[in-house]
Amino acid sequence: MHLIDKRMQEDVALYKVTNILVDEVMESQYHEFGSTDSSSVPREHKTTVQTGMKKMVICVLYGVLVLLLLILLMVIGIKFSQLSKEITDVKLNLERISNGGTTSLSSSGATPVQEVPLSRLVPVRGACRDGWVSFQTSCYLLSTTGMTWSKAEEQCGKHGGHLVVLNDVVELDYISGVVNIKYNYWIGLVEREHEGHWSWVDGTDFNSTPTFWDNGQPDNWDYRENGEDCGQLHASERRKRKMWNDADCNLHYLYICETRA
Repeated sequence: MHLIDKRMQEDVALYKVTNILVDEVMESQYHEFGSTDSSSVPREHKTTVQTGMKKMVICVLYGVLVLLLLILLMVIGIKFSQLSKEITDVKLNLERISNGGTTSLSSSGATPVQEVPLSRLVPVRGACRDGWVSFQTSCYLLSTTGMTWSKAEEQCGKHGGHLVVLNDVVELDYISGVVNIKYNYWIGLVEREHEGHWSWVDGTDFNSTPTFWDNGQPDNWDYRENGEDCGQLHASERRKRKMWNDADCNLHYLYICETRA
């Protein structure tokens, strides 16, 4: 009987030890699982937030870069246009200096053309619409804003006319008397088909009208990438008969429209 009791006591003790070990193992596994699960969620959330922020910053920086490039291109375009106009003005001034400021020659250089001083004329509206001036059988519009030759011709067309066609010296002297002498003006003269073939926009035969090219003009200056295929009236420091010049059609100048009265 004593042996049986001792045996039972040993079994009970073994059972208790086994239960303790099992509880410890389960608790350890529970804590391990719980800690892994609770820490992984915040880590994954943090990674997602960081990735989203990076993408947002990259998009913002890319947008700013594109905007800066567009602004740079616009500034370069404006500066190039201004430079082209300044170079043309320098060229014209050099030509005047070479002539001593008093005499110009025809494009062939054979016939000297004396500078003809003129007086300021007071424009009269006459039978023309508001903003236009009248002379003989035509009405003229002197623009106050500059644009390219083609845009100027298009604008004149919207008014039912075209860029001015200078048929004779009387008409040229009238225009020279009413324009602002400080500015260049587009006229309805264009070189369309091939080099040296000039024509008037209204279909008037160019060979039937007198020519008033300035010194050495037209020269189709090689500096211009697009050539010089459009006619303009030169600016001047004092009022005189305006001479013609061939210029880059993409430059912005004032212009003169003409319609029948």
